Amino acid sequence: MFKLIFILLCASLFGQDNSSALLKEVQEKYASFNDFTAQFTQLVNGKAAAEGKIFYKKENKLRAELKNNTIVTNGETIWNYNTRDNKVIINTYDESDPSLISFDKILFDYPSKCILSTTKENGKEALLLKPKKNSELAFTSAKLFIDENGLVESILVEDSNTGNLNIKLSGYKWNQNLSNSKFTFFPPEGSKVIDLR
Repeated sequence: MFKLIFILLCASLFGQDNSSALLKEVQEKYASFNDFTAQFTQLVNGKAAAEGKIFYKKENKLRAELKNNTIVTNGETIWNYNTRDNKVIINTYDESDPSLISFDKILFDYPSKCILSTTKENGKEALLLKPKKNSELAFTSAKLFIDENGLVESILVEDSNTGNLNIKLSGYKWNQNLSNSKFTFFPPEGSKVIDLR
């Protein structure tokens, strides 16, 4: 009888979800960065939608350079420049916009508003975030696939209204002292500017 209780106790201890420990590891890794760059590929519902390079700096500063677009935010204003049409759309940065992935939010704010667990897919460990009731988060679930260095290598956001958004990251370089000017955009001369602020 004692052996059975001991075996059950060990199984429950070792079978416990390590989501809090994994989250802490990832948070500590990203908290140690002032900025980073990475190559990215974005898939929408499994189909390639965009690829390019991102530049990220605390707090919520982001620049994404794609084939035909440059998207820039300083955390207050967002500029979307379409090089093919030579058109710039300027708007107020809205951190609730599901098309914008904020590393600050997804790593440091959303976890407290979600039920956390871990899962493994294709041998990769992932942190699973499912919004708690009344959290007002605009997604059904988010999976953060973590590499052996504690870096997010893929973010899969599932939304019952818009489908699946998958962002894959690689080639990280961090703490490069990126200038704040990288996160401001000045429309090129002759471009059409649409200011929605």
